[in-house]
Amino acid sequence: MTDSCYKSFEWNELIDLFRIPEPQTVNEEERMKIMDKINSLADRFGREYVIRKIALHAG
Repeated sequence: MTDSCYKSFEWNELIDLFRIPEPQTVNEEERMKIMDKINSLADRFGREYVIRKIALHAG
Protein backbone atom coordinates (compact mmCIF):
# COMPACT_ATOMS: atom_id res chain seq x y z
CA MET A 1 0.00 0.00 0.00
CA THR A 2 1.07 3.56 -0.58
CA ASP A 3 1.42 6.27 2.03
CA SER A 4 -1.70 7.99 0.69
CA CYS A 5 -3.75 4.88 1.52
CA TYR A 6 -2.72 5.28 5.14
CA LYS A 7 -3.54 9.01 5.11
CA SER A 8 -6.95 8.73 3.46
CA PHE A 9 -10.21 8.16 5.27
CA GLU A 10 -12.94 5.70 4.37
CA TRP A 11 -16.56 6.89 4.37
CA ASN A 12 -17.42 4.66 7.35
CA GLU A 13 -14.63 6.30 9.38
CA LEU A 14 -16.06 9.73 8.58
CA ILE A 15 -19.52 8.62 9.66
CA ASP A 16 -18.06 7.67 13.04
CA LEU A 17 -15.85 10.76 13.39
CA PHE A 18 -18.58 13.23 12.45
CA ARG A 19 -21.35 11.23 14.12
CA ILE A 20 -23.49 11.31 10.99
CA PRO A 21 -26.76 9.77 12.26
CA GLU A 22 -28.18 8.52 8.98
CA PRO A 23 -25.55 8.08 6.28
CA GLN A 24 -28.21 7.38 3.66
CA THR A 25 -29.36 11.02 3.95
CA VAL A 26 -26.11 12.16 2.31
CA ASN A 27 -26.30 11.87 -1.47
CA GLU A 28 -23.38 10.62 -3.56
CA GLU A 29 -22.30 14.10 -4.68
CA GLU A 30 -22.21 15.45 -1.11
CA ARG A 31 -20.38 12.34 0.06
CA MET A 32 -17.70 12.78 -2.61
CA LYS A 33 -17.26 16.48 -1.75
CA ILE A 34 -16.81 15.63 1.93
CA MET A 35 -14.40 12.79 1.16
CA ASP A 36 -12.34 14.93 -1.25
CA LYS A 37 -12.02 17.82 1.19
CA ILE A 38 -11.10 15.69 4.20
CA ASN A 39 -8.72 13.44 2.30
CA SER A 40 -7.06 16.51 0.78
CA LEU A 41 -6.40 17.82 4.29
CA ALA A 42 -5.19 14.39 5.39
CA ASP A 43 -2.79 14.22 2.44
CA ARG A 44 -1.35 17.63 3.29
CA PHE A 45 -1.29 17.47 7.09
CA GLY A 46 -1.82 13.81 8.04
CA ARG A 47 -4.68 11.83 9.55
CA GLU A 48 -3.80 12.82 13.11
CA TYR A 49 -4.20 16.50 12.26
CA VAL A 50 -7.65 15.93 10.76
CA ILE A 51 -8.77 13.82 13.72
CA ARG A 52 -7.54 16.47 16.20
CA LYS A 53 -9.36 19.23 14.30
CA ILE A 54 -12.58 17.19 14.28
CA ALA A 55 -12.22 16.48 18.01
CA LEU A 56 -11.66 20.17 18.80
CA HIS A 57 -14.77 21.22 16.89
CA ALA A 58 -16.92 18.39 18.22
CA GLY A 59 -15.81 18.79 21.83
